[in-house]
Order: sequence, then structure tokens, then C-alpha cells
Amino acid sequence: MIKLGSFFRKQIVDRLKKDIAKAESLFVVQYSKLSSPKMTSLRASLKSGKSRLLVTKNSLINRALKESNIDGLESFLEGPSALVIGYDDVAVVSRILAKFSKENESLVLKGGFFKGSILSKKDILTISNLPSRLELIAQVVGVLKSPLAGLVWTLKGPLNKLAIVLNQIKDKKQAG
Repeated sequence: MIKLGSFFRKQIVDRLKKDIAKAESLFVVQYSKLSSPKMTSLRASLKSGKSRLLVTKNSLINRALKESNIDGLESFLEGPSALVIGYDDVAVVSRILAKFSKENESLVLKGGFFKGSILSKKDILTISNLPSRLELIAQVVGVLKSPLAGLVWTLKGPLNKLAIVLNQIKDKKQAG
């Protein structure tokens, strides 16, 4: 017969593994001395960035990370730590965490994981300064569009002049 505590720990680890499998990025933050209203505010900010803040025992997070074949984050899991799971753009989540940690010194960025690489605090701050995926796509579209717009205006110019000349010839014939 399985003990109730073991059952709940297994459920938590299974849930963490599912969330980690869906994650685009992972971040470890230290939240000691962070008030409950500020923690709620951080959770709301992260939710708008398609991410979650999970607070549970470090040993359970470690077990879920090991079972998900993610190595390297265990060194960040010391003291009161929380796991931030980003489901979408890593730059958006990094920006939210960097901004919140600047405003609230109680939140300390420890490290992260993205595309098989361990991120230091410096890496997270660097990523937070990058434009989001949508902004990058918009920039690329703008760069691609501008030569085409120039080509359209170049090709359209002689046609407009021809139309003006034909219109003037028509006006002369009607007048004369």
C-alpha cells in the first residue's frame, strides 16, 4: 500500500514533468522576502507572457528535471526557489523576470534552461533585451517589403506618366 505523502509527491513530480515537456524555457528564481501581493503580481505578469511560476520543494523539482533529462539546473535550486516555466517566447519571459527583479530586489534570477543550454543570470538579462519573436518577424517582413515597394513605385512611375500624356492628348483633341 502506497503512503499518502508518497502519492502526492508522485503526482506533483508527474505534473512538473508534463509542464516541463511542454516548456520552451525554464528559469529558476529565488523569492525569499517577496510579499504575497508581489508574488501574485509576478504570477499575473508571467501569465500574460504565457508562462507559470511554480513553487514546490526543490527535491521534487530536481526529481522532475532528472526524469525529464534536463541537467544543470540543480545547482540553482538552493534555498527558497521557484521554477518559472515559459511556454512561448523566451525573450518575453526573460523581459518580465528582468523587469520584475529590477523593481523588486527580493526576486533574484538564478539561472535558466533554453534549447539544451544552461543560462546564467547574465544570459537571461541579455535575452531580455532582445526583441520578441513577433517583433523580429515584423522587422524581417519590413526589410523584405521595402525593396518590393520601391520596385512597385519605379514600375508605376512610367505608367503614370504615360497615363498623364494620354490624358493631355485626349483633352487637346476634345478642345481643338
